[in-house]
Amino acid sequence: MQRYVEQLIEDLGQIAAQKPQEAYIEIPPQLEEAPDIGELALVPFKPISEWTGIDFEVFPEMWRLSYDQCEALNKAIFKVYDNLKLLLTDKPDEIPEDWLYEVLVSNWDYPVQYLPSSGMDLELCTGDSKT
Repeated sequence: MQRYVEQLIEDLGQIAAQKPQEAYIEIPPQLEEAPDIGELALVPFKPISEWTGIDFEVFPEMWRLSYDQCEALNKAIFKVYDNLKLLLTDKPDEIPEDWLYEVLVSNWDYPVQYLPSSGMDLELCTGDSKT
């Protein structure tokens, strides 16, 4: 499993090093002075898997990984987030790495926008205290 994790981290690193393909949008004339508003309104939402080309299924289940492997994969995933200009706003400071890994991976197909001008805040909290 260690070799697989290392290869996955390498693949995530390659994705994090590449500029994502921006969606082609035509900014309306009334928004030419605020292109980030036009970008926000017109860029489609797509799952992270679609923006990166890495399917959800490639991520091992949490119980198959060591704590250190979860931590290393989390760091690689956050590099991808940085590249996509995604900011996870509701990450608890004291969340264990294995739980964080489970949250990040289970939301890999969550639809997001790639907004090169402004970035996107990502909240994974459901608001339900039971989840």
